[in-house]
Amino acid sequence: MFSSEADLFFREPSALPRFPGTFGILYLLRRDATQCLGVDPNTGAKTMPIAIWPGAMTILAGIDLLGKFYTGSDKFGEVGKRFQGFVSQYFAPIKQGDENAIYQLRNALLHSFGLYSETKSETFRFIVTFLGGELVTRVDNENVHVDLETLHHKFEHAIKKYQFDLGDGSKLQRNFKNMFHKYGSIYIEKG
Repeated sequence: MFSSEADLFFREPSALPRFPGTFGILYLLRRDATQCLGVDPNTGAKTMPIAIWPGAMTILAGIDLLGKFYTGSDKFGEVGKRFQGFVSQYFAPIKQGDENAIYQLRNALLHSFGLYSETKSETFRFIVTFLGGELVTRVDNENVHVDLETLHHKFEHAIKKYQFDLGDGSKLQRNFKNMFHKYGSIYIEKG
């Protein structure tokens, strides 16, 4: 990887944490998402109980985080643009409009722990499953189905693609470095 900061940030979630220490935010986020979705991040073994909605919320917050690093900006009022831009680039191939549907799911879950979101021109009533089906399916004008297991797989794949692109892109590396000091790591005294 191009820097020790990137190594810290992209550390595999299966790596055991050692306390006290400095940890990459993305590393911690991925461990929490994995655990919420019923997998022990240390062993890969299935666990119970699972907390699917908090797991999905963690993934959606992770896309927000990666959007900041991808663009090199955390400018107020541009979260939707960053979020959808990252999804369009790294969740591909996806259908046109799916990036907005995933963003609206983010708004619904993170702002009200619910499945309803609306814009000036659209209403979204989400139906979520955890079955590994198609990521986004429009049922009708308002109802949108999102599979959270597929969202998790797409998120993990997007991380790998973005990490790979960082190795070649000096602009991406500058953007990453611009955000790392704010959002890249945290020190934890003890576990």
